[in-house]
Amino acid sequence: MIVTTDVSRAFLLRGLRWWAHGAPCDQAAVELLARSFAGRYLRPGVAWVRPCVRPGWYWLDADALADHAATLTGDEQRVLLLAAALVNGDPWTRRPATKAGRAAA
Repeated sequence: MIVTTDVSRAFLLRGLRWWAHGAPCDQAAVELLARSFAGRYLRPGVAWVRPCVRPGWYWLDADALADHAATLTGDEQRVLLLAAALVNGDPWTRRPATKAGRAAA
């Protein structure tokens, strides 16, 4: 479900901050998007801002954000890809579920 345009940017940003609270990478992604390019990538109607089950809360869909970033170039693409990576986490530092046939420590 995509957020409708009857939600204000301020309300949307507040809901994203509530969602990200306590998760430094998610907080960084929200603030990066809010402060870059006059906040135009955090507005009602964009595919990467999704409503949470909890009323008034929103979350970032990193896959949708990365998909949109692929349509851009330059600084905008880099900022959106960075925000998506922050939300998804760094795959290079994640420990795999299994390692050489045995459970990871």
